[in-house]
Amino acid sequence: MEERTIAAISTPSGTGGISIVRMSGNKSYEIIKEIFRPIAGKEIDRDEDNRKMRYGNIIGLDGEIIDEVMVCFMKGPYTYTREDICEINCHGSFVSVKKILNLLLDKRCDLAEGGEFTKRAFLNGRIDLSQAEAVLDIINATNELSQKEGVNQLNGALREKINDIRKSLLEALSRLEYSINFTEDGEDLSPDEIIKYMDDAKSMIDRLLSTSNKGKILRDGINTTIIGKPNVGKSSLLNNLLNENRAIVTDIPGTTRDLITEYISFGDFTLKVNDTAGIRDTEDLVEKIGVDKSIELVDKSDLIIAIFDTSRDFDEEDKKILSLINGKNAIIILNKLDLSPKFDESKLGSEHKIVKTSMTNEEGIDLLEAAITEMFDTKDLKRESVLITNTRHERLLKEASLKLNESLTDIKRGIPLDACEVDLRGAYDDLGLIIGESVSDEIMDKVFKEFCVGK
Repeated sequence: MEERTIAAISTPSGTGGISIVRMSGNKSYEIIKEIFRPIAGKEIDRDEDNRKMRYGNIIGLDGEIIDEVMVCFMKGPYTYTREDICEINCHGSFVSVKKILNLLLDKRCDLAEGGEFTKRAFLNGRIDLSQAEAVLDIINATNELSQKEGVNQLNGALREKINDIRKSLLEALSRLEYSINFTEDGEDLSPDEIIKYMDDAKSMIDRLLSTSNKGKILRDGINTTIIGKPNVGKSSLLNNLLNENRAIVTDIPGTTRDLITEYISFGDFTLKVNDTAGIRDTEDLVEKIGVDKSIELVDKSDLIIAIFDTSRDFDEEDKKILSLINGKNAIIILNKLDLSPKFDESKLGSEHKIVKTSMTNEEGIDLLEAAITEMFDTKDLKRESVLITNTRHERLLKEASLKLNESLTDIKRGIPLDACEVDLRGAYDDLGLIIGESVSDEIMDKVFKEFCVGK
């Protein structure tokens, strides 16, 4: 069956200076020859014009000019997909882009599925599955560190780590199988010789797994929840961080009844900030649901910002909020410095960092930002050669670690070596799934369905 030639728009939808329509497949050259007319010079040549930009017009089926374009033809296998690729750079008009795409579909192209260009790069052996997933991480990066880690993994940093672990496991497997198949009873290799390689692999797996929490924060942002009584300044804080009026701010208690979530670029990190309903006892059913959601979010957060009103006395509701953040990663804000103080700070203890602010006068926001930066120091992250940022990778590493541990335990207990091989090989195979060895269609579909069409 002949391989499909696919086409898609590779730039975001909407109006812009330039848009790109991309083809990949063995019909790319003959199709671009049919529809492209150079303004000057001879028609496009497969060899002479490889990787060169050519200026001209795209001609429709009726002979009319669709758009003035720059065309770049790239001959496989030294392309993103390892197939012939052609990119048409046209004006960023929605009409022009759609007309060119429809012309390519009329000329025997198939519309690309989401992530199909990157999927072909994987299937054709140019990148492994972890590198394909890194492409998506780069596209979705919300801060500089997450973008750098995506590039790091796209360049094969994770693959190298996984291959190093698998080499140790393969050494253990080869010795174990030799002992099973090529030695007489009672002449098995010393288990210590096998255990050494297994211990090395286990150490490397556990080292990678130890970076997963940092990796999630890098990729998804610091999950930050703002809590406090009604009307203490929670929504004002969100608006100050955003520099816009995203949340409703009034003097009426209980204004925020539902969860408001915003992403804020914050130096090397991204803050995923949840503005919650004020925590208080209430008979209002809708507000009560919001309060319950606020309390539920506290346990799931990487950072809690607890706001107290210094113009009011410390009361039972404040005491409840303080109990919610005990033992958790939290910063306390004492707000409304512009009003006469009544709050007893000694009730707060010394467990958490305290920042004093006036949301009305926009005072102290810089101190809060400094406290967050200090709490989530990026120096530690930058020292890591690879961070596990992908949930699929984390799950497979955990499964491999568990199986390897089972195999190690059995060998040390003197269980026959052939019974120990199953878990050891299972760990080896789990690690192979991270980089895409023997990966099923189901896993591939799950990975690539998150990609946009055109990548």
